[in-house]
Amino acid sequence: MNRSLKDSIIIGLALFATFFGAGNLIFPPFLGLQSGTEWFKGIVGFIASGVVMPVVAIYIISHAGGTVDSLTKKIHPKFSQLILLGLMIFSTLIAIPRTAAVTHELGIQALFPEFSIVPVIIVFFILTYYFVNDKNNVINKIGGLLTPALVVILVFIIVKGVLNPIAAPVETGISNSFTNALLGGYQTGDLLVSYMVASIFITDIVNKGYKTEKERNGMIAAAGVVAFICLTVIYSGLLYLGATGSSIFPQDIDRAELLLSTVRPILGSSGLYGLGIVVSLACLTTSIGLTTSVAQFFNEASKGKIKYSVAAGVVCIIGTFIALMGVDKIVIISTPIYLSIYPICIVVILVGLFYKYIPNTESYRGAVLMTGIISLSEALMSIADVPFLESLISSIPLSDMGFAWLIPSIIGFVGGAIIGSMNKQAIGKSENAI
Repeated sequence: MNRSLKDSIIIGLALFATFFGAGNLIFPPFLGLQSGTEWFKGIVGFIASGVVMPVVAIYIISHAGGTVDSLTKKIHPKFSQLILLGLMIFSTLIAIPRTAAVTHELGIQALFPEFSIVPVIIVFFILTYYFVNDKNNVINKIGGLLTPALVVILVFIIVKGVLNPIAAPVETGISNSFTNALLGGYQTGDLLVSYMVASIFITDIVNKGYKTEKERNGMIAAAGVVAFICLTVIYSGLLYLGATGSSIFPQDIDRAELLLSTVRPILGSSGLYGLGIVVSLACLTTSIGLTTSVAQFFNEASKGKIKYSVAAGVVCIIGTFIALMGVDKIVIISTPIYLSIYPICIVVILVGLFYKYIPNTESYRGAVLMTGIISLSEALMSIADVPFLESLISSIPLSDMGFAWLIPSIIGFVGGAIIGSMNKQAIGKSENAI
């Protein structure tokens, strides 16, 4: 195996492991349960938001210059710092604690119901800190040590479940399984993770000797293919396993209980030990990746005043206390945050994809502004009854498919482009008059 192929596999597996965390285990089976016989449409929707968007985002950030700042500088010089600060705070308060809480509820409590959550959470963050504290080797440790075990166990569970399903999928009466799964993919938070970890992976690639833009982008693309394949296979399998339980389990079953109840008849009680290992590894690798990103961000943002190891320690301590709330409470809190920030991140990636053809900076700003207005409105609607907003949003084309922000973002883009063009012409006339 040549060096570049080996590096692409290790980096790709590390990227997969960073994406595949707490929500990635519990959401696909639940979406499959809701989809029933429409499980294939559910897979397509979930793959679109939970795999394609995050993997493509990593490549676009690399292609734009290797940092989120290079991607967003046309929107505003400080935009990248604001969005990254928001993501880092969100990860510290929501995403990282959730990985620890899921580890306890699915990885430990399922096997040992009486086992206290406190020691589990403490050990989890001690391990997180151990791996994070050696940031120069964190990618190799995730990709070369933890992920292979995770993939092997997961594939075994999925293959066994597909060959010997617990039942046949049935119709569930869902109106649009594609849209439901597409929006469900938001809950993984993986597009947000792309913004956070892109610089870590790109830096690691450069340190491995891929220094030119072509070499760097090529390695990111190759690693992205590895991550895409792993994520697609495992998500599809988990979603289908959930669909096979659509005739057995109620639609309102707890997400964690559904996963446990699906695996138990497939592998028996002993299979829960394998699931426990999978859960622990998946959550730990994601926690390592996110904590590394947060610590590095605050270290660089403070220009070294906040030490990397200190920042990592603080994140782990905060995560320990919040994780004690449990998964359900953390998920409830996270929903409006995902609704408010996810569409904005999607638009930033889309305009970044076509940045060579963008007429002016005002078009960037118009698209992001209009998207932000709609996404914040939908986030507000998720936590409060606002009839006026509900009526307004529902009247927007594609709102029933979860894309209420799409048309307004296009309008904002076009409007911004026109304003930018008019401003440019006005400046030109002023210069000519002088």
